[in-house]
Amino acid sequence: MNRGVHLKRALPPILTAAALVALPVFGTVPATAAQPAAAPAKPSPKALTALSDQLTSRLGAQQAGSYIDRAGNLVVNVTSAAAAQQVKAAGATPRTVAHGSKPLAASKTKLDRLAGSAGTKGLSWGVDVYSNSVVVNVPKGADGAATAAFVKKARAMGGTVQIKQVAAAPRLTLGPGEAILTSGSRCSVSAIGTGSGDYVVTAGHCTNIGSSWTTSGGEQVGTVAASQFPGNDYGTIRVTNSSLQVSNDNLTDVGRPAAGSQIIKKGSTTGTTSGTIVGYDRTVNYQEGSVSGLVETNACVQPGDSGGSLQSGSTAIGITSGGTTGGCGGNFQSFFQPLDVVLQGQGLTLK
Repeated sequence: MNRGVHLKRALPPILTAAALVALPVFGTVPATAAQPAAAPAKPSPKALTALSDQLTSRLGAQQAGSYIDRAGNLVVNVTSAAAAQQVKAAGATPRTVAHGSKPLAASKTKLDRLAGSAGTKGLSWGVDVYSNSVVVNVPKGADGAATAAFVKKARAMGGTVQIKQVAAAPRLTLGPGEAILTSGSRCSVSAIGTGSGDYVVTAGHCTNIGSSWTTSGGEQVGTVAASQFPGNDYGTIRVTNSSLQVSNDNLTDVGRPAAGSQIIKKGSTTGTTSGTIVGYDRTVNYQEGSVSGLVETNACVQPGDSGGSLQSGSTAIGITSGGTTGGCGGNFQSFFQPLDVVLQGQGLTLK
């Protein structure tokens, strides 16, 4: 198996908990006594995601997104008492918020119309389910007149928008090294798609660099079949080397787990890093162009991880686009192209 394009799977940590057994006040418990009933198992992440999709679809404008909290419970943002009752009846936790999905989406749409303009370089934004607002991330030092004018317009939208200062502007994660290479640059593999042949899926800002790709060992992989950047950030490389084995390891499906879900990212620079999903449908204004519809996480990515895999268990989620560079410190932001968009758009399925 060639390591340049073969996606390895790191086993997730096994979470265990010690059971606390209380003795009755009177007497003792003989060795043959029945064991206490086990606590009911938490629903799986996939089950919570399915429930989230059902509730948000049913509630429509009375909801404002959902997330999984630290205790593993599904929380649904709602704007009415009637919606809260429906959420409770379904076994989830309602959270009453000020803004529904429609005003939040309207504010984001207004900001998206300005994406790519001079004042947005280095900024990113998206609907944040935790703060119930559209959060505009402004990097420290971005204090030019054009940026100030853009921030003023964003603030004028009222309570649906919050301005947040972040450490640095997101940059495309591209650098020299191993994994899949072209024209002296290195990127990483997200997944293997199959249709009329096999395809390596990676980032579009990678496939824009060169048409012919090799493994870290110098073996031919293939040539670029599709490349989209900016707007989207994905590319596919048709595997033309019949002796090269490609595999997704234990990735069996493609999906979008709820915000708050635990994820891992795999890339050729930082290896496997972990975190949670912060939210979906982020618009990121890179120096090289704007990309919309991205997934935001707090998992570390660095140059060379571009095109790498965002995963949750056996579910493939996305393709590494960019993030905070210069190390994996606190307040980390990373952004990923959703994989389902790529496979559907290119007529592929997960191999």
